Amino acid sequence: MRWWILELAVTLLLAAVVVVLGSALRRSGKAYAADVFAANPRTGKSFLLLMDFAYYLIFGAFILFTISFEPDSNWGERVTAAQVESETVRVGGGLLMIGLLHGLNVLALPIVGRLLNMGRRSERDQRAA
Repeated sequence: MRWWILELAVTLLLAAVVVVLGSALRRSGKAYAADVFAANPRTGKSFLLLMDFAYYLIFGAFILFTISFEPDSNWGERVTAAQVESETVRVGGGLLMIGLLHGLNVLALPIVGRLLNMGRRSERDQRAA
């Protein structure tokens, strides 16, 4: 197999993983986000939409940064073990980024929700005074 066929296949695989995992994470996280933003559901929906944009921008950039348009010096014209290793690292790096960013989002979401609720309570208290 020529080197660029594996490169193209891995690029398409990464794009598919981003789309499939992104929508799966979004579906499974809706209830969690609804609990976090129970006081203001519209803010929660807006926040999730912005996080979706950030998700696709980050992983789109990762895919573009890691595409090779010519074989590396240790690759041959045909697929070699060095290229397979490189592409495996590329897929693993993408999955690691998805996992880390999802974990950070799960941890940060309650903090953001709490801060927004505190700001709203403060505004209500000022209006009442």
